[in-house]
Formats: sequence, C-alpha cells, structure tokens
Amino acid sequence: MKTRMTKTLLFLLLLLLMDIPEVNAGEPCCHILICCRNTNDGMTFLVNGKWDPAHDYRDINQVSDILQKIKDTGVKNVIIDMTNASQWTNLWDRFQPMVNNIKKVCREKHMQFFIFIGAAFTENDRQRINKSQFAFWNEMAKNVWEMWAQDPTYRRYGYGDDRPILIVFQPSDMYWGRYKAAQDSEKTFLSKFHIGTTQVNSPILPGKSDGWRYRNYSQSADGKVRFACPNKGVPPSDWGRISKEDWEKRARWASEAEEYSIYGSYDDVCDAIHWGIADTKNCNVVHKKYPGDEPYYYYNVLKDILSNEIKE
Repeated sequence: MKTRMTKTLLFLLLLLLMDIPEVNAGEPCCHILICCRNTNDGMTFLVNGKWDPAHDYRDINQVSDILQKIKDTGVKNVIIDMTNASQWTNLWDRFQPMVNNIKKVCREKHMQFFIFIGAAFTENDRQRINKSQFAFWNEMAKNVWEMWAQDPTYRRYGYGDDRPILIVFQPSDMYWGRYKAAQDSEKTFLSKFHIGTTQVNSPILPGKSDGWRYRNYSQSADGKVRFACPNKGVPPSDWGRISKEDWEKRARWASEAEEYSIYGSYDDVCDAIHWGIADTKNCNVVHKKYPGDEPYYYYNVLKDILSNEIKE
C-alpha cells in the first residue's frame, strides 16, 4: 500500500515539474499516424518550413516540428497508431525509435501521448504469429506498460480511473465480449489500462465505441468522450471532405465533451480523416483534397476553437 502511494505521489510530482496540467474538461487529443508514409497521393506537408511528401518520425527534428504544430492548436495529447501487428514484430526496429522520439519531444514540450493498438490479425499475421489474438495484444500491452506507461508523458485517464489509456482498434460490441471470453492469462496487462474502443469502416450507433472512434464523428453513450474529423461517410466508398462551416460545428461540439475530445488524425494520409496543414493541389484522390486546396483550411478552424476553449 505504501509503495503504491509513494509511486502515485512521485507521479504527481513529475506532472508538476513538467508543467502538465490536471485533466481538464474535454481534454483535446489527436491521432498521429507513424506508418503508411508512402500513400500520400500527391499531398505534401509543411515540416520545418518545407513542403514534404512524407513525415519521418525517426527524425527527431521533424517530430519536434509536427508536435509543435499540434500543440499550437491547443491539443496536448497525441495518440500513436501502433495498430498493425507488424509494427511490433518484424518492423519493431523501425517503429520503436519513432515512439521513443515522440516520448522525448512530449517531455520537452509538456505534452503527453498514449498508444493505439490493434485487436485482430491479417492473414500474414496469422502465419507469422503462433498465438491467439488476445494473447498477442496482451503481450503488446505488457510492452507498453513496461516501456512507456510508467513515464509521466504517458497519459492516464483521470476522472476516477488512474490507469493509463490504451485504445484498441475494434468496436466495443466486438471487443468486450471477446475480452470476457479470453483466458485470464490473455488479459493480465490489458486489464492494467483504461481501454477505449473504436469503430472502423462500418457505421455504428452511440455506445458501440467508447467515443474514441476513427471516422466521421461520434460520442460515447454518456457523451463524455467525443470524436470529430473533417470527412463525411464511414466506409471508404462514402468518404469526402466537409466544408469549413461543418468542420467548425463538429469541432466545437467535440470540444464541449466533459472528459475527452478527439480530433481525427493530424497527418493520416491513408484515408480521409486528416486535419493538419496539407497542400492538396497535386493530390490525385478526390476525397482527400482540401476545398480550394487551402493548406490551413481545417487546421486554423480547430486552432481558433481550442484557443477559446482552453481554461486557465
């Protein structure tokens, strides 16, 4: 008991030293995609004063610039997409340094991060990984717990739940039933986290995710967690950009969440949920183009909203 109390006090002291505020209502978050950098479809991104067709999170100077642009909007929590099993296995040497760079920059900029993991396997994963899906992702939760979750830059949920946050790429009506059915040995480390569930490419009703979501806009059943991004549709066949006015309505609605608000992805070029600074004039995919090819079209809207929402 004393040990746990001591750890808690030390953690709170580190938060104070890092100048990370206590949890505020509607704490803003955004996803950052560290994989799939070769699918930009002609889009370029402003990184350290240059328009670049890709981001490289192995370059800490690029990480610093990307996170500063995110922080400038009022978002101080980033969700790192580690949903592909390959990122933890055959590509681990490539992706671990990226996460470590983000952790380092979060410390420097008084930001926090948490991890977004998968919950299913591809056919290639099944051939390569000789264990059940839950056993594998529980093992990856162990990695998160031991490598990052004890650091003060790793976000804990708050609101009566001091566990660190872990998001899973599966809707709750699928995830929690499978979690209950899993062997106790397959959830020893997953149980140490506050789990948030998402929806993928199928429309869902409120309550089918915990509000974190990944497409369009939605909220948790109790409305305390809200998600918004500047695209319409959920399946890829329905994707398309929305107007600045509609994005402002969505983002303002999300910012009124009681606990957490999530704003799509910052630099996700694989689909249609990007809201960062991007030049789309040479993009060859219609649903990814910004209206009028304005690079700051969505970014400035969110920045204006959150700068007015930040509480002293």
